[in-house]
Amino acid sequence: MVRLSDLPEWERAHLLAKDALPLGPAVHTHPSKPLQEMRLALISTAGLHERADAVFELSDSTYRVIDGDKNADALMLSHSSSNFDRAGFQEDVNLVFPIDRMRELEAQGKIGSLASVHFSFMGAGLLPQVYEKTVRDMARLLRQDGVDAAFILPVCPNCTRASAGIAYYLESEGIATTGISLVREITEAMQPPRMLWTSFPFGYPLGKPGDAAFQHQVIDAALALLHCEDLPVLADFPLDVDFTADAPSCAITLSRPETDTSSWRARLKNEVLLMKPWYDRSRNRRGRTMVGICDASIDEITDRLAAWLDAPDSDLPDLVWFKYAMEDIKAFYSEAMIAEPGEYPPGYISARFWNETEFGAALKQYHAYFDAHEKLKPFARAIASRDAVQGSTGDFAIGAQGEMVVQSGRGQDDGGAHSDE
Repeated sequence: MVRLSDLPEWERAHLLAKDALPLGPAVHTHPSKPLQEMRLALISTAGLHERADAVFELSDSTYRVIDGDKNADALMLSHSSSNFDRAGFQEDVNLVFPIDRMRELEAQGKIGSLASVHFSFMGAGLLPQVYEKTVRDMARLLRQDGVDAAFILPVCPNCTRASAGIAYYLESEGIATTGISLVREITEAMQPPRMLWTSFPFGYPLGKPGDAAFQHQVIDAALALLHCEDLPVLADFPLDVDFTADAPSCAITLSRPETDTSSWRARLKNEVLLMKPWYDRSRNRRGRTMVGICDASIDEITDRLAAWLDAPDSDLPDLVWFKYAMEDIKAFYSEAMIAEPGEYPPGYISARFWNETEFGAALKQYHAYFDAHEKLKPFARAIASRDAVQGSTGDFAIGAQGEMVVQSGRGQDDGGAHSDE
């Protein structure tokens, strides 16, 4: 992923449809301290939270507080977007919330200190203006904590727009910002004060999971922008990452037991049964799991989702419960698939889920039904990714009152190649 022109047509069209204009007159906060004396906070748009915290809803502009002294491995992710690869986060929390990298910088004296608490938003689907109230409230808390600057990290396509909005409101409140852009054209159009564009896939804002040295290079480049005088600045990170990897030589078998396969329930139950040993291995090896958003077990989720598939005239699952259930199913399959030895290129786990599993086919059935009904259509985009359905998921965003706002694509170009600046 390098430019919009390198993306599939449906992804490019979706991103170009987004309204991406500056949110108002330029506002820039220039830090008065050297980096070695500054107090920094992390802000993620990945929908991160503690297991006991409220899960992010489908359209949710509120934030979650992440204690600065806690083990980030326990964080959950309940982001509404299906359009980024979660496998990187599952392997290495620091890829999207680099708390360990920041602690290392603090220990080395390269930054002054870290905030007492950090913050996470869910960056999918919402217009950037919707975040204004909660960001201004967050700015008040950051000032109380003595924070000088915030480092903002997105994960999904819309997150880059949300990150630009968060940066704008923080700067207007006297908090300097820097961060990562995953879609250069959107950042160019919105003109946040400082952003570092990286050419990495969605879900991988700092490069490869587990590569602390490389993550430090990206972070250092973004932090260096804090003392740029000529703003706005959008710098291009000069290094790419070779994510090329062969598929595992001993891929998880998805062949089904020789049992009843005449119903969705039977096929899904059989498949989940085969995935469980791999999921258990993954959870034991990493000591954590993202499964647990929903109040039901994987078996209960399977039964309830299969019930409608086997009887489409029956009632659909409750939509809030359905969102949580989908999060758990996707996490369960992803964690099971990454349990095997070898490296996986970004997108491999997701492609496998959507193209080779019964549950991927089941969620596509749900997506097709929702997408065909006007009242359910807005929810369809949370079910399957654009890559999974090979098409756009709608030219709308969610406004301040929860209304659907049709996007006109203002403030962007035709998605063609740009020269590196």
